[in-house]
Order: sequence, then C-alpha cells, then structure tokens
Amino acid sequence: MTDDYIRIAVAAGAHGLTGRLKVLVISDIRERFDQGKSVFIKTKTGFREFTILNFIEQKGRSGLLQLEGIGDRDAALSLKGSDICIERAEAERTRGALDEGSYYYFDVIGCAAYCGDRLLGTVTDILEAGSGEILIISNDERRQFMVPFVESMVDTKDIRNRRLDINPVEGLFEV
Repeated sequence: MTDDYIRIAVAAGAHGLTGRLKVLVISDIRERFDQGKSVFIKTKTGFREFTILNFIEQKGRSGLLQLEGIGDRDAALSLKGSDICIERAEAERTRGALDEGSYYYFDVIGCAAYCGDRLLGTVTDILEAGSGEILIISNDERRQFMVPFVESMVDTKDIRNRRLDINPVEGLFEV
C-alpha cells in the first residue's frame, strides 16, 4: 500500500447476490462509511475509486458495504481480501475526530521502539487481537517482538518524534 492511502476496512467476502461486501472494519470513525463518501480499493493497476451506496453495521467490527459499480456476487467475491482505503489527506482532515491520546495506525507504524536506552526495532505492523492491538516490532537482526499496545507497556509521549518507549512486563521478552 502506498503512503497516499490509509486502510479503513478489509473485504472479507460477498453477502447476497447484489454485490454487497462483507467487511472487517478497522476505522473507529463510523462516518467514513456514510453514503456518498469515496473509498479506494487496490487493484492490479493501482487504486480504484468507489462511491459508498450503503453501509450496515453488524456485530463487532463487521459490516455490509454496498459500492457503486459492484453489482453482483462475482464482482464482490473478486474483491475478497482487498484493502478498502481512504486518501491520507482525508484522514488528516478528520484527525480531530480521534479521542485524546488516540492515533492513526500510520502514526505508529514506522516509529522507533526503545526499551530504556536500547533500540528494539521499528514498529512494522499492528495486529487486531481479541483483547486489543498488538505491536509488531522488527529489527535488523530479523527478530520480531510482539508487544500489547496498552498504556502500561507502551509510552507514546514522544510519538511526534517517531519514538515509542516500551515498558515490558517481566518475561515478555529478553533484550
């Protein structure tokens, strides 16, 4: 994915015969799925823009999304596994909708992660787990650390300088 687009959902499959997508929602901002809004789906040739016709929230973080131009089950199934994105500029325009102390994933990914004065590596991904998010920290030695993204373990006070301070519980990993 290029830095110009931010993932807000993933197409999980088709629902019904009319092209409706089952989606796993990543964004906490529900208004991103309002009728008439634009989303982008990565194709083999680049990102393709779609207009939202309808969105129905489901249980948990799932939903049903109808996009203009996706009119049958086969078209919807062809998008299974695709990232559904917005433009980064749109994400920046809506930054004020975030709760205090909340960040976009793209603010966190790429940050240097330190344990005391020692560089552990760089945040390369964030996994959605049942009880919260998990930071994936990778280093040049091809090691990866998985750290729960909770306030007691991850200090974000220096995130503007692209730095996170990790305070692991004893035994989480050896440094």
